Amino acid sequence: MSTYYLYKLVHLTGIFFLFSTLGGHMFSASLGTRKDNPMPKFMSIFQKIGLLLVLLGGLGLLTHIGDFSSFGWIIIKFFVLAMLAMWHLYLYGAKEKLPLMGGAAIILGLVAAIFALYKPF
Repeated sequence: MSTYYLYKLVHLTGIFFLFSTLGGHMFSASLGTRKDNPMPKFMSIFQKIGLLLVLLGGLGLLTHIGDFSSFGWIIIKFFVLAMLAMWHLYLYGAKEKLPLMGGAAIILGLVAAIFALYKPF
């Protein structure tokens, strides 16, 4: 197995963990506050593991490809990752905004995927 495919597998596993925990946080926020449910602590652990895997896999892919000329692209991808890391903090509050936050998380993931496919910077 090539290291490229190993890095890609780690990166995609981290993305799966990250978006699964975002869905879990949204479901937990629709049920009530954080004090009502002990699951957000458990989900936060998996979110941090997912963020670590996304970062390690992404940096491994970047070093394997060897394209460090597009530094703006790296900054934008890191910014998207930082926004997804803080996303669960904004979910607990008004339940009316949950569908908008879920749609915005999906759009943010699509922006990250578009930046992965096409490096405009």
